[in-house]
Order: sequence, then structure tokens, then C-alpha cells
Amino acid sequence: MRNQVIKQTSRRQMPSFEIGSQRTPGPLVSITQVKGHLRLLRAFHNLRVIVEECKDRRIPTFAAQMDRDSRWTWFITLATDRFERWVKSLQFVPLEKFISKQLPPIDVWMVWHAYLLNPCWYEEDCERLLILQQLRLVNMFVVASIDVGKFAKNQPSASRIIAWHKQTGSLFDPFDAMEELTHKQMECPRCRTRVFVPFVNDNGTGYSEQQFSAMCPLPGCRLKITKGNLAVAKFVRDLTESEDGSENYMAGSLFFGNGKRDPRRAKAIKDQLTQSSQFCRKSPRSSNQRIARLDWEKEIKESIGYSWPLLKDAIAIALRDQPEATRTKILSAYEGDSPFSINLISAVLRQGIFTKRIDELGWLRPGTFKEGDKLQLLEHALLRYHCFLDLAVASPNLMSVPTLDIDLIWHSHQLMGGKYGVDCDIYIGRRVDHPLTTEEAILSTALDDTCRAWQSRFHVPYMQCGCPAPDETVLERLVRILRQYTGTRTRLHASLHPDHLPATHPSLHNAVLDPERGAFGSFGKLAHPQRDEKDLVRLSRPLGVRKKRSKKTDPELPLQLEEGFVSEKMTQEPIPLSPAPPYVGYGSDIRFMHDI
Repeated sequence: MRNQVIKQTSRRQMPSFEIGSQRTPGPLVSITQVKGHLRLLRAFHNLRVIVEECKDRRIPTFAAQMDRDSRWTWFITLATDRFERWVKSLQFVPLEKFISKQLPPIDVWMVWHAYLLNPCWYEEDCERLLILQQLRLVNMFVVASIDVGKFAKNQPSASRIIAWHKQTGSLFDPFDAMEELTHKQMECPRCRTRVFVPFVNDNGTGYSEQQFSAMCPLPGCRLKITKGNLAVAKFVRDLTESEDGSENYMAGSLFFGNGKRDPRRAKAIKDQLTQSSQFCRKSPRSSNQRIARLDWEKEIKESIGYSWPLLKDAIAIALRDQPEATRTKILSAYEGDSPFSINLISAVLRQGIFTKRIDELGWLRPGTFKEGDKLQLLEHALLRYHCFLDLAVASPNLMSVPTLDIDLIWHSHQLMGGKYGVDCDIYIGRRVDHPLTTEEAILSTALDDTCRAWQSRFHVPYMQCGCPAPDETVLERLVRILRQYTGTRTRLHASLHPDHLPATHPSLHNAVLDPERGAFGSFGKLAHPQRDEKDLVRLSRPLGVRKKRSKKTDPELPLQLEEGFVSEKMTQEPIPLSPAPPYVGYGSDIRFMHDI
């Protein structure tokens, strides 16, 4: 077994793929869905250009005076606030009514899109958080059924605009909403007084700014509110949530690092926290459940002085027998004040890096994949994605790093909400997570491991973008030479369209750069000593695109390609992907990819 390519009897037959020991009845993601996703990305990209370049006169003067990066971050902060308002206001309605009246504006779509692309966090939050329960009900049907690109492109109906304003108290168009979205509503971590703080102010302490702070207006409190003590309040609120046996576990505790879901473990972790000396009840419990909870919250927060560093220390002690990775994951979910477990602002920013790369490939241009040989780019990307899933089955301990083309299809699959989780359970036996951030050193090693595992399983290079592959070990070189000279049919001959090659560059938008490192994995170059997000943008850009942007000569294909790769230009005729044993198993027929 090892063939992901397709069994063909006619041009209209749905292709099937082998993932592990199972065969799919059809592609897990359709070309139509990928095209819809690309239209959605184009809408996000256009929105970003408008904001960064101040192309809309409704952008306030103070925002127009910001630098482009700060202005875009401010805009995403508003969008995240609007997303929170939207999910809190959702009510369950039939699918048709949801699409016509409750589908959000493009900026809120952008936040939801970034949230969905963190599938384990998203699924866990949909189980834990009351405000996501209505969204949870539509995950499987709505996201997988509608053409999100089409709805992002079309003008909203009058009924949809009215319904949005009634639900959220905000104008539908994000640029119209800017004038009224000036303050963020929150609770004081000590006295729970409702506080309205500006998103931006003159001294740089607004909610969307790095040095955020505000003063509680209640005379008897006057607590200095910071992101730190808001994070403390968030953790304590989750910890003391009702003890009625419902799914009230702590964020980051439901899924193992390998993607396995374990509610028993999650419950045990919460019990361990609540029974520890750091967080257990110390005062007599009131007969009134609400008062008892408020007293418990106050007790915990005052014992640590509303200090986030002291809370982290207390959690580390209470969970000292848990793996460090578990403690780190739980802590990461409580570093901000948002009700959600991930920083949605950071998630949108990182997805923006990916969208830029896809745009630089030319894949966001209207009509790119309408017909002709360019459609084969998506067809082969779809094939490579199913190979990627098969690799996850074959190498369960491998943290696979996707290339740009594979990541695009992977994102399209994750946008199906609940269906993605079901597909993972059926074909892989666990969730294949798409982490928001990964340390550079870990990601670099994982990329090299992915390249080797792919070459070993499919006998073609993983990256064909012109970046160097990881060095071969002596054993790997010996196996390749033996295959070359024994004449055994062990290679997958695959031709990729020349325009596809840059898309096989690694997708690095989730990398957390290490300022001490001078190179990234096998394809990195020496970086400036002060490394920042610009290095991440550079590293995430395919080599050919980097050369074009630096006004050098057009990129050239590598002179010597790995065994098994054919660099001929694709024609209008279908190009066979002719795998041979052991890739498809002895006696298998030749199958083709062009009829999707």
C-alpha cells in the first residue's frame, strides 16, 4: 500500500485516495472548496491592503497617522472584538436562515477563519465555552456546505445588515463601524465593575497597544488593570466554574500532544488544580452557590496578589507531576484576557503571512485556476495533501511541516469545522493539529525529518522550490543508489507544473524565531543579528520569489534533481503519476490525477 493517486474509469469519476490502510470514497477536500477558499483569501488580502495603505477615507485620523503594521494590528483588534460580539449573540436557526441573516462581515470571517485553523484549540473551546455553543452546532454543516468565497465577495442583503446590527450593536461594514468602536468593555479583575477602556489613546496605554493599562473607576477599588491581572481573572474564572459534572475542564488539557482526545485526563488535571494547596477552598463554603464561587475566586486572586507571574508559579507547583509540555500548553491559553484559548490577533497576523505567500505565487489572481493547465496545480496540491495525511499515519511521531501548496489544502480542510475532526478520526485515528506557533529549532528539525520521511515513503523530493534538502545520511544515500542501479520500480515519477515548484517551499507562518539562531533548518541563510518578523517573512518566501523581489535574475530550477523527479513542462495532456511497488503494491494499475 502506499498510493495516494487515483483510480480512474472515466473523466467524471470521483477520485479516491489511500490514507494508511484505508481508501477514501473521494477527496476529503474538493477543488471547488479550495477555489472558494482562495476567493476568501483574496478578500482578506484586499482588506489588508485597504487598511495598511489607508485607501478608505473612513479610517480615523489617529489610525491614519500610525505606521502600517500598527494600523493593521489595531484593525484586527477591532475585528476580534466584533467576532466576540457575534458569537455571543448567535442563536440556533435553520441553515438557510443562518446563511442569509447570520453570516458575518468579512473582518469577522477573517478572525473565524484564523480560529478554525487551530483545530484542536477550536474544538476544545467549542466544548468548554458557553459563548461558542451555538457556533458549535453549525460547525459541521455550515462551514462545510457554503461557498465562503462567494459570500465574502457578494454584497450583503439588507436583511443581513439589519440582523447583524441588531445582534451585535455594531454596523455591518467594518469601516463604518470604526467610528463607534472606540472602547473595549471589560470587568475589573477585583471588584467586577464594568469598565470601558479606549482601544487607542494619546499615551500609548490603550487596549490595542503594547503598554495597556487602565484604572478601575470605582473609588473603593482603583485597581490598575493590566493584561496580566485580566489573565489571572480568566484563569480563576475557569478554575472555579460550576461543579455540576459538565465539560468544565481547563483550556489546553483536552488533547494530548499527539492529537489524541482524552476527557478523563482533562478532568483529572482540573481536579488536581482545585485540590492543590495553591487553589483549594480555605474559607467556609456559603450555601449560595454563586456567592460561594465569588468568594473562592476572590480568595485565589488575593492570595497571589492578582499577579500573573505568581499565578504561573502556583500552577507549576500544583501540576508539578504533569509533563512540562502540558503545563506550558495550559499556561499559554491564559496569557491574555480574551475568553478564547488562543490569541486571535496573533492568529490573524500569522495567517496574513501565509496569505501574502499565496498571493506572491499568483494563486489569488481572479481566474488563475478557471481552466487550462494551471488547474493541475490544485490537482497535484490535492494529491500531495493526501500523501501528507498518509505520512501522518505512517509516521505517528513525526511533526510534519507542510509546504505552501499542502498547507493551502490543509487549511481548506480545516475550514470544514467538525468534518475535519471526523475525517482525522476515521483515517488517522487522531487529530492532526495545526499549531499556532512552534519554536524555530523544533520546526527546523521537524522540517528536515519531514523531507526525509517523504523521500523515504514516496521516493520523490518533498521540496522542489530550489531550496536545499537536508543532508542525506550514509544509509539513505546507499538506499537511493541501490534503487538507482538495481532497476527495481520503486519510484513515483511526478511532473509538477513549473509554476507549482515555488509552492513546494515550506510554510513557516507559525515559526517563533530565535534571535540567537543564524539559520533556519536546511534551507536557512545567515540572518541579521537582530532577527524579527521580517526574517520570518523572508524565510517563508520561496527562493525563486526571494530572487525576484531582490531584482536578481529569474529563478532557475535546480540543475540536478533528485532521482525520481521529472522536470518536464506539463502539457494539456494528462501527465501520468506512475508509481510502482512498493508505493502502490505489486500488481496495481497505473492511476492518474487529472480527472478531479
